[in-house]
This record gives sequence, C-alpha cells and structure tokens, in this order.
Amino acid sequence: MRSSRSIALSAALGASTFSLAAHACDLCSVYTAGMAHGETTGWYAGVSEQFTRYDELRDEGHRLHDDSGQYVDSSITQAFVGYGITDRLGLQLNLPYIHRAFKRPEEGGIERGTESGMGDAALIAQWTPFRHDDEDRTFVWRLLGGVKFGTGDTDRLREELDEIDEPALVGKHSSDEGDGISGIHGHDLALGSGSTDLLIGTSAFARSGRWFGAADLQYAKRSTGDFDYRFGDDLHWTLGVGRYLVLAHDHSIALKLNLAGETKQLDTLRGERLDDTRSHDVFLGPEIDLTFGPRVALEFRAEAPIDSDNSSIQTTAGYRVRAALVTHF
Repeated sequence: MRSSRSIALSAALGASTFSLAAHACDLCSVYTAGMAHGETTGWYAGVSEQFTRYDELRDEGHRLHDDSGQYVDSSITQAFVGYGITDRLGLQLNLPYIHRAFKRPEEGGIERGTESGMGDAALIAQWTPFRHDDEDRTFVWRLLGGVKFGTGDTDRLREELDEIDEPALVGKHSSDEGDGISGIHGHDLALGSGSTDLLIGTSAFARSGRWFGAADLQYAKRSTGDFDYRFGDDLHWTLGVGRYLVLAHDHSIALKLNLAGETKQLDTLRGERLDDTRSHDVFLGPEIDLTFGPRVALEFRAEAPIDSDNSSIQTTAGYRVRAALVTHF
C-alpha cells in the first residue's frame, strides 16, 4: 500500500492537471493531460470531449434579438497519447475530430448544415521544473510548449474571400435587432487553419490538506495559413479552487469551482484585419474530478459565460461542457 503522501500527490495531480483549452475560436482547443502525473514514466492515453453551444448574437458585446435562431453546436473529440520520458518531462500527441451543426440566415432564407472531420493535430512537451510534496502540502509547477499543425480541412475559409468584397453586410450594424444578419462565418465553421502555430503555457497546483488551488495559462501564436488567412493569437487562463471530498488509498473525489477567461485577437485576410473576429469571454462553472488508483482519472466540467465582449457582430457561446478520461499504462 502506498504512503499517504504518495496517495495525496497522485490524487492531486490526477485531479488538477487536466487542462482543456477552449477559446472563442475553439479551433485552438488543445487538451493537455496531467495524468502523466509528473511523477512516473511510461505511456498514457485518453479521450476528451468538449461541446459548446454558440447561440448568443452580440454586437460589440451587446446581446441582440435574433428572430432567425442562429447557432453553432460545436463538438470537439480529442484522442491523445503521451509518454513520460522522465519523471519531469513528457510528450503528448493530440488528434482531434470536430463536428459542427449550424443554422444561420443567408440571403433568401435560412441555411442549415454540418461540418465534420479531423481538426488540427498538436504535439506538446510538458516539463515540471519544480515539485514539492509532503503529508500536508503539495506544490507543482509545469511548463508547456508545442506545435499545432495545419491538418484540418480549411475549405470553409473560402467564404471569407467572398465576404471581404461585401463589407456592408458585416460589422456595420448597430441597432438592438439582429434583422437576419449572420454572426456565423467561414472562420467559425472551418475545421482547420492551414497554419503551423506555436503553443506555450504554464500551470501550477497547490494543496494544503484537502483544500487545493490550480491555475493554467496558455497562449497560441498564430501564423498565416490557407487562403492567406491568419487567425488571431489566443490567450486563455483558468483559476480554480476546490476540496477533496474523498481522499482514499484507491480513489479520490474532488469538487472544484473554475473561473476561466479567453481572449482572441483580430484575424487577418490578405493582410487586412477582419473586424468581426476579436472576442473576450469569462466563464464560471463547477468541475468534478475522480481518480481510481494511480492509473485512471475522470473529469467532468460545465461553464457558462459571465462576461462577453466582441468586435462587430458575432455569435458567442451560451454554455459549454467537457469530459475526459485518461489512463496510465
């Protein structure tokens, strides 16, 4: 049987170091699994699911009435596999599958459709420069760096080439009514960017007794992809505080409250900024984490926006839910 110190550290890392990046542009979503534990070597694998409902039409952050009922239901399923090279350094490969169902007003009527396929793969390295644990306290600090590859389908970005020639239809409406103007565009439906992007980040976890806190920060530095389109850089962060309801030798249950923020800069097309692509959102919601021995961990998380701001007219998130399963071999 493991010591209580080892049990606490294993449960803490298994419950706290899941990090699911989700943005106003959820193309950038990258799941990083702390189930590598930072304490063991070897293989781990898992799957994560994020569902986001985009159904709030906003103009410069102000909610608009929308008779058309436009929406995007975005589901991102990520299969991932990782390897702990040492007890402090590991690599992880993410392979996402994206499904989006949408409804939006178009000239002459309402368009409904779906987009499905592989998204942009990512290769990530995680390094733990500092870790301390004893019977009562734990502190872990990690650094993350990686590359996202342009493997997803970018065909929907062709729409942006048409819209750039029709600026009067985008970003010039300021009344309190949507009047059938679409907040859903090609960049919202594309499955990939066609670009090779840099991912960097850091995370920290601290525990005292059964109480714990966690913080995550990730930044995506974008490059120009297909159709001379460049998605804006992304910054997102999460702050969470929680308590272990159960902390036993063979399992743990932790409940956490998360405050998460994400900011996306303006996209560009042919070097020109697109005014309907900047956004800033803050989410709040609960999370429950479960571990089963040292090898299996589960996460369930729900969030709703408490503050939203955006440039021009966009359809923003109404809520999102997440789940993940990770196993260590």
